[in-house]
Amino acid sequence: MAAGIVLALALSLGIVLLLLLGALAGSASAEAQCAQRAQDKPLMGWPTDRHEIDGQWTFVHRGYDFRVDEDAKVYASQDGKVVYAKDNEVRIRLESVETRYRPMKTITVSNGAEVKRGDQIGTAGTGSEGTDAEGAPIGIGGAHIHWEMWADQEQNNEWSIVPQPEENPFVLDSETSGACSCIDGDLSGSNNQQKAFNFLVQNGYTKEQAAGIVGNMIAESSVEPARLQNTDPGVVTPPSEVLTTELGWGIVQWTPARKMVNPSRDAGVQDDKIASLGYQLEFLVKQLNGEGPIAEAAAGRAIKAATTVDEAAYEFGDKFERFGGHEDPNHPTYADRKANARHVFEQFAGSAPASGGGAQNAGATGGCGAGSGNIAEVAKNLAWPEDGHDGTDASIAKPEFVEAMEKFNDGSSGYVPYSDCGRFVATVMRMSGADKDFPKVSTGVQFDYMKDSGKYDYWHAVPPGGMKPGDILNGPGHTYLYVGPWGAAGGGYDSASGSLGDHVPEAGHLYDVGGQFWVFRLKNASQPAS
Repeated sequence: MAAGIVLALALSLGIVLLLLLGALAGSASAEAQCAQRAQDKPLMGWPTDRHEIDGQWTFVHRGYDFRVDEDAKVYASQDGKVVYAKDNEVRIRLESVETRYRPMKTITVSNGAEVKRGDQIGTAGTGSEGTDAEGAPIGIGGAHIHWEMWADQEQNNEWSIVPQPEENPFVLDSETSGACSCIDGDLSGSNNQQKAFNFLVQNGYTKEQAAGIVGNMIAESSVEPARLQNTDPGVVTPPSEVLTTELGWGIVQWTPARKMVNPSRDAGVQDDKIASLGYQLEFLVKQLNGEGPIAEAAAGRAIKAATTVDEAAYEFGDKFERFGGHEDPNHPTYADRKANARHVFEQFAGSAPASGGGAQNAGATGGCGAGSGNIAEVAKNLAWPEDGHDGTDASIAKPEFVEAMEKFNDGSSGYVPYSDCGRFVATVMRMSGADKDFPKVSTGVQFDYMKDSGKYDYWHAVPPGGMKPGDILNGPGHTYLYVGPWGAAGGGYDSASGSLGDHVPEAGHLYDVGGQFWVFRLKNASQPAS
């Protein structure tokens, strides 16, 4: 990690943060950026309700300024612990990254408090940041908030401000975010551990059982699908190079590797897919279900009978992995696997999607994000990433949406259903699993449901901390979804909607918040790890 931090200083801000925070440990930098965008979550949250930078980061002004009124609310840009809360300044630290906010008029958090991204930490004050060598003011001065980011680059508790960012940390890159709408098919999560955990939960395993399996994967391969036994983490060995070895390969180290690779090839699966996390998880689940060329039904039954994390970790190691010495329940590797599993459970159980109760296909066409709880991800998969798709016929709609309508709504029934804004939102909510009871049609019925069901927070204004991907906007005769920046390059899109009798679901723009439209946000909605 330390070496990565040193190198990070020469990289873009996005990769700097991903390395420092460890949010996507083990991922290549391009994959890491794409995964972050796919989760519709900028690297940092806006610290004020003003979502525009008024004072840019320069060589002498090392930070961003936001021109806001005195007493305006100030929000935490990241999860973390408050490590400084006095002298008109707040500092929030998460591992090796610290964000700083000043001048604060009031501070509403105390030193040592744990805060979440978007939590209010106080109100804005008035002040200046001095002058440069020529006497010119540094920053905008007056009522404002100055925001900085610092890093412990060597992890030796010596903090320094990061270099000038190449990218705005508060927004997603609209030019590239659309290309990342689906990573590894249905898999959702910030890293391979979470993706595997979520996939197993979606396939009917309890959170304890899923954690036990992933705890073993960590011990076997660090959950790297192209890792060959006895190679270092991060070393990729393609299927074509493991056919003659007697070593293990893949996320569970199938041994010898060819016993998994050859039947996959025989079934017509290409090598790049065989080496993907999604395919290997599907292969494993089929094994545990007693299906496929190398069925492991006994192991599957033992896992499904486990009721605790430790028990699941033991059963998978004993019945499926069958490592050398597995017969001894006191073998030291069991302690490591159980510890791994407990860590996985602690990290991911709280944000896990609802159980699918059955097989989920991570490579299925049109299934991106299904069952993941990620409303924005599913919406982007079902809507066109640009506007101009006028008309109401199914042939105009995105094929993924037509398929989803058959599975999660009333298909072709109803008046011009493929352009119906309410049916689009309902299909997204039901397909994602975020709210399977969401009314299938009628914006008025949906408005009353969200207001009365107790499942949603709602505002007749921009929500505190700003809009979040997955927010539903509902007003007289229309409803649509805020998904965050995405879509065709240069379009500036941030929303997705259909329009009854006008156009099928496509990219759009946020509008009329606090006018006739209300904002609804599902309580405890699944959020990507940060």
